[in-house]
Amino acid sequence: MTAWIRASLLACAVACVSGQTCLPGQFECRKGECVSEESVCDFSEDCEDSSDEKHCEFYTRCNFEDGLCGLQTTRSDQIWTRGTCLTDPGPALDHKGNATGTTLFYFTSSFPPQITFYHHIGLLDGALLLLTEDLLSGEELQIWTQTKPNADPLKTPWIRSSVTFRHSQEFRVVIRGLIFHRTDPGEVIAFDDLSFSQGCVLNPERETDMGADLFPVRSSSQFDCSAGVCVDAERVCDFTPDCPQGEDEASCAAECDFETDSCGWHEFAPGDGFDWVRSSPVDVPTQYQYQAPPRDHSTNSSSGHFMFVLKNSNSFSQRALLHSPTFQQSGSNCTITFWHFNAGLSVGAASMYLRVKDMDTLTVLWRTLYHQGNQWLPVTVQIGRQTRPFYISVSKLSLGVYDGVSALDDITFQNCSLPKPMDECPTPDHFHCRRSRACVERLQLCDLVDDCGDGSDEENCSSELMCDFEEGLCSWTQDVEGDIFDWSRIQGPTPTPNTGPLKDHTWGTVDGHYLYIESSSPQEFKDTAVLISRAFKPTASESRDPVSPCVFRFHYHMLGEHIFRLAVYIRNRSGGRGQMLWVRYGEQGDLWHRKTLYLNSVRPFQILVEGTVGDDFTGDIAIDDLSFLGCEPYEGSLPSAESITPTPPPPSSSVPPHSCPLGQFVCGSYGECVSQGQVCDFRLDCSDGSDEKDCVKEHCDFEDGDFCGWNLASPAPPVPIHAFRWQAGQGETIHHGEEFHRPYHDHTLGTLEGWYVYADSSNGGYGQTSALLTPPITATGPQCTMGFWYYMSGFTVGTLQVNLSLNLLINVWSETGNQGSRWMRGEVFIGIRHNFQVILRAKRGVSYMGDVVVDDVAFIDCSPPVFSDRSCRKDEFACANGHCIPQGNLCDFIDHCGDSSDENHYICKGFHGQCNFEFDICSWKQHKSNSVDWLIKTGRTPTLGTGPSTDHTLRNSLGHYLYLDSSFPQVSGDVARLSGLWFSHRSRDCKMMFYLHMSGDGCGTLSVYLTTKLSQALQLNISGHQGNYWIRQEVPLSSAEHFQVMFEGTVGRNSKGDICLDDITFSPGCASLENRLLAGCSCPLGMLPCDNGSCYKPEQSCDFKDNCGDNSDEKDCGTSCSFEDGRCGWKSSPIDKFNWVLGTGSAQSIKPPHDHTLMNENGHFMYMAATPVGLKGDKAHLRSSVWRESSATCKLAFWYYISHKATGLIRLFLKTENELREVWMEQRRMLEWKRAEVPLRNLRNFELIFEAVRVIDVSGGAALDDLEFIDCARSVIHPGACPAATDFRCSNCGCIDSSLVCDNKADCADRSDELDCTGLAGACNFNMPEEQWELECRLQQDQNDDFDWQIGHGQVHQGTGPSSDHSLDGSGGYLYVNSALQREGDVARVTTQLEFPASVGVCHLRLWFYMFGSKRMGTLKVYTVGRNGVPLLMWAASGNHGRSWRYSNMVLSNPLPFRVTFEAVVGGDKWTDIAIDDLSFTPGCSIGAPVTSTPPTCDPESFQCVYLLECVPLSWRCDGEADCVDRSDEEGCESVTPGTVPPQTVCKDTQFRCSNGTCVPALLRCDSVPDCPDEEDEYGCPSIQCDNGELVCESTGGCVPCSRRCDHTSDCPPFNPDESSCDVCPFGYCLNRGICFVGNHGPVCM
Repeated sequence: MTAWIRASLLACAVACVSGQTCLPGQFECRKGECVSEESVCDFSEDCEDSSDEKHCEFYTRCNFEDGLCGLQTTRSDQIWTRGTCLTDPGPALDHKGNATGTTLFYFTSSFPPQITFYHHIGLLDGALLLLTEDLLSGEELQIWTQTKPNADPLKTPWIRSSVTFRHSQEFRVVIRGLIFHRTDPGEVIAFDDLSFSQGCVLNPERETDMGADLFPVRSSSQFDCSAGVCVDAERVCDFTPDCPQGEDEASCAAECDFETDSCGWHEFAPGDGFDWVRSSPVDVPTQYQYQAPPRDHSTNSSSGHFMFVLKNSNSFSQRALLHSPTFQQSGSNCTITFWHFNAGLSVGAASMYLRVKDMDTLTVLWRTLYHQGNQWLPVTVQIGRQTRPFYISVSKLSLGVYDGVSALDDITFQNCSLPKPMDECPTPDHFHCRRSRACVERLQLCDLVDDCGDGSDEENCSSELMCDFEEGLCSWTQDVEGDIFDWSRIQGPTPTPNTGPLKDHTWGTVDGHYLYIESSSPQEFKDTAVLISRAFKPTASESRDPVSPCVFRFHYHMLGEHIFRLAVYIRNRSGGRGQMLWVRYGEQGDLWHRKTLYLNSVRPFQILVEGTVGDDFTGDIAIDDLSFLGCEPYEGSLPSAESITPTPPPPSSSVPPHSCPLGQFVCGSYGECVSQGQVCDFRLDCSDGSDEKDCVKEHCDFEDGDFCGWNLASPAPPVPIHAFRWQAGQGETIHHGEEFHRPYHDHTLGTLEGWYVYADSSNGGYGQTSALLTPPITATGPQCTMGFWYYMSGFTVGTLQVNLSLNLLINVWSETGNQGSRWMRGEVFIGIRHNFQVILRAKRGVSYMGDVVVDDVAFIDCSPPVFSDRSCRKDEFACANGHCIPQGNLCDFIDHCGDSSDENHYICKGFHGQCNFEFDICSWKQHKSNSVDWLIKTGRTPTLGTGPSTDHTLRNSLGHYLYLDSSFPQVSGDVARLSGLWFSHRSRDCKMMFYLHMSGDGCGTLSVYLTTKLSQALQLNISGHQGNYWIRQEVPLSSAEHFQVMFEGTVGRNSKGDICLDDITFSPGCASLENRLLAGCSCPLGMLPCDNGSCYKPEQSCDFKDNCGDNSDEKDCGTSCSFEDGRCGWKSSPIDKFNWVLGTGSAQSIKPPHDHTLMNENGHFMYMAATPVGLKGDKAHLRSSVWRESSATCKLAFWYYISHKATGLIRLFLKTENELREVWMEQRRMLEWKRAEVPLRNLRNFELIFEAVRVIDVSGGAALDDLEFIDCARSVIHPGACPAATDFRCSNCGCIDSSLVCDNKADCADRSDELDCTGLAGACNFNMPEEQWELECRLQQDQNDDFDWQIGHGQVHQGTGPSSDHSLDGSGGYLYVNSALQREGDVARVTTQLEFPASVGVCHLRLWFYMFGSKRMGTLKVYTVGRNGVPLLMWAASGNHGRSWRYSNMVLSNPLPFRVTFEAVVGGDKWTDIAIDDLSFTPGCSIGAPVTSTPPTCDPESFQCVYLLECVPLSWRCDGEADCVDRSDEEGCESVTPGTVPPQTVCKDTQFRCSNGTCVPALLRCDSVPDCPDEEDEYGCPSIQCDNGELVCESTGGCVPCSRRCDHTSDCPPFNPDESSCDVCPFGYCLNRGICFVGNHGPVCM
């Protein structure tokens, strides 16, 4: 193979560079250093200051980033190819080290006296030659050659060469690539960064031979117009000629008929046999003439030119992509007009897109489908104002069946240039733009369109008078009385094709929002939607000018066959439509139209925009960019409409007025009845809305001092005159002395007259509080959020809190201290709640300087969902309760369904990397290079004025989140990095979702990187204060290499800058990489090595059994441990700020004086150390590995110590797959080691976690020693009950999980689990003739995939796939996909014909899969597909899994009846076959519920021990002596004597146990209010009356003063009520509608 390229003619002249201090042949850098002249302008920065690459205007160079620079191939069948390392073979990086750089493969070029370039020769037999060709004689002379491959292509893929020669005549340079033989198509010859010294001079007479693409590399800030004229690069391709001859627009002409050239339009991805090409009918080869129009449009002749799609080869995934030149910007009225030809039965669709720089989304501008007739058709498309560089692309897809004609001609950009600057505007009715100095009409001011080009016509505009719908409806409202449905806010195209716009008007992209009416069902013909403006003052003035100064501008879009009507009305009363000002009927084309209306009214008025539905679904009408100019808002209300007809009498009813059943609410007007549960739920259920009349309003702007249902809860009435309290106020009432305490302008109107509420710190004293309280809210929906704006400015401003009052008070949001002189937004997620109230609580600071101010409180999306009988759409998830939610809301840690079915961990199996940071950081890893680490936190962060009040998951102070602490000892610029799972480069539609909280004026930066082994790319960068609420972030992820995500947090300028993360998840399209092959050194595949040289199975580790003989299979599990020889596998959490420390005793510190094992100061134990930087609430965790299974008699015994010199708390948690629960806790101080014993019983797959909590600042002193697992290995002699009721009991009395039965793998030692396995629904071993497997296995091929699964026997392909099926003798069949005939990414699917009933967590699929071959192996996925067609990913495997059948047992879940789909995605070569065999489903799949085994039972006269298969006489039950080995006969024994206190076991030291086994806070003991069902919490209490705030102490018969409550010292044994519920309000604590607050000494009622 040979490839070569010729450059243009060059004439060479001698040039020299001299310096003052450098030697001849050297170049002097700007800083004085010397480098070789050969290094100048060679694309490598050899000077430290890069000055050798600064001024290269006189060097001819090419880096191939934007094309071939005019280099020409001499043979059409053997050419150099321009490619990138991400898509083409060759070196991993281009010469600049950039993974996105461009290189040329198989190349040639030519230049004199010195040529410098970089080359790459792969592992092949070939050569790269450099020759000169004399133009007169045609003689070639070889001047350089290289045949050796690169020595180390990984470390040094590019080698620099410089060639100097002489030539006396005009010449060309030829670079020739020769390939004689190669085995790997990925090995190539390439070169890059070609540069010619100044001695090489282009011959002007020959220069045109080079083509339009060869340009010297110039400075990026200037464009050379020639003749010494330069213009700024930003003015090139901006539709305005700035050069004298228009050179700056030459390569991007606004008009192109393709007669001379392609005007910069080019095929973006050439070489696949399906490309856009420029040609004319006479020039098209005969065999392809059927693919071109017979005439062009410009000249209407066969010699005219156009662009058309030429297909000269056939494959499935061919794509023709035509790119325009890149334009810098466009004016507000910019359109593109062109003619297109799209004809043929299989011509397919054509699409035109807009791509704007730095925007991730493509905007569809135009689309045509299928055959449009054998004719040229015109199209006009709006582009509008684009402020960033953009280009247009036209896409055609072959799909292997393309047959037709697709062409473009006469492309014209119209009105795309910005207005020209002018010294003076022509009339006073023009506005002189401030910076561009252009002139625009005054009617174009403040209309949400940048007509000036510098934005100055949109400056100083009132947001109240404009709305682009990007943030909602602004001041516009939906009509709630006079229409049928509402306008909808949307981005991108409307859901119905062939109607509605493809993009908004404001931005001109799919990212912008607009309003539209949905004309599809349930809307009917002539249904109306009405949008109402705010009220405006009369427009009448003393001027006799007939033109009203008040105008209304808007843009509308009316496309569709059944468009009916859009109308605008003006009204002077609060009801009805009023007078029609303007109307349009029918389709108006696929364009946004502007309309200006002059408004005249002598009374206050409102504008109404009414859309009316046509008689079919293609009738969507859209509006955008509504604005008023010269209109003044009116703060009053319009008078109500006068009644012109008698009020009809109420309908007759047999039910007497206002007579509703018990539990129902009587509506006001007609006596309708609705459930009490529908009152105050933010939905109008009564026709007159009376069910919401006495409730808090959805939105409150406090105008006219209206509190909208918020009530002053404290101080309680009568309110003293000078009390610190909430009150309504205006900026105009600010008096001298409080100018800087509250804002002059409200948030709603931004005026002195606007209203807000504020807590006046001029009154009251330090620490006093005032609370605004809503009436009880009955119910809210899953998305309910309360948004509000607050203003807290002043040196001593206090605190604003948002609390929820249920049975206890929950603080959900808080802000303290000076936040600056600005309105800031707050947001509180409420979600699904019932019967609660919201409290706005202000706390006064130390002085009067700073009020707490609130405005615009809104309850957003708070009405409970309305359930309907409709089936969920394909883009929706069907909740278990029948509700439908968008697929994008699935598994995002928010209960959108209302029954949590969208967050069920079985449903979310396909969402990889989910982490809510409750206890650990999951699979995320801290970087060793961190200057500071990310930490786990609950509640508020330590620094006031930053951080959240709650986590995002649980929305309470007990929930955990991740945060970067910005306070001391951290300093500005410190960096914390965290990296997660590795994902496959085959991930598709992959994105990461997480929640971010960044509040405070010292916030630094959060960066999200996509990292590979060789590079990292910034995906997201957020800096500074983002608001005091959790913000959802989504980051799309894709890479040509395996990748992971890295979070990088940078500490900001001060301590008020904590950065917090929570609830991270990755979408199902992210294919995770896991360890697929177990490397066991000398052990067989799949085995692990013991320390003594023997081997064990992975499932034998952490099972309480010594399978190795030296216990090395258990050593890292967290075993019994004296800590004398280390931690025994007990691990600290990598996220804790402080860890459990391995230490020895000390009599002088708060540590224990000695250990427990050796009882001396040399013995070791684990403890939490005291530290000067330790804060109350700090936690340290010590955790075991996952233990596989424990016996019925398993116990954990340990010794603990809590120093009497300090305070600490120790908890023990048990964590399983489904729960995390506390099983033991101690916080009492002591003088000696104490023993604890915790029964664990039958458990499977569990962890144990010790948690030490710092109870007060600085303290520590909690210690552990001598951990011992007792009788935890499962015994054959006493097998005990199985860990789960659904377990299968083997014939030898062992237990296995029921999902392991009949899975073609013996799990019982006696193989009894595989004995009776006939009749399992859906099972298939594929041992049948090839033509029968679909029928017998009840599987069906997908008709919409790329290829099919097929039956295989034995070894089908060498190097990939199985050599036999999974059966013991290997003689059967298996199902596989043949990758040899497919392209990478092709998909094959097969689906069960059998539909399984809806179930969650009970159905198991077992299968064996074989994925062996090359390292480019594809992916196997399993989905459940509900009746609505929505697939839920349940399991996936990717990559090479070795030369053996691998087993997988997966849970299948779906809230709808479902089928199961098996999907194989082909890898990167033909050695990527994927096979499956021996499919089986558990019985639970067929019935949709768990199948419970029947255990042996005892006779009626006996008691069956709970945890062991033992029977004891029934009379031995609760006789005070344990007769069962597991002691269960004495558990749960209650007191049978009425009026006595029941036995106090199980509950905590600060709790009281009721007779029914429930635990109540000890604070409720002896408080004269029964809390236990049988009132036993009030038995045996002393008869004494204590003062308010004091507690009755039954042990002393006296009262515990309020000051001694919650002081970390127990004063009232045995129940310790004085130390109970110190941080929370117990349920039902306050009577008579009192409100509970947590003070310094525990709960207090108000």
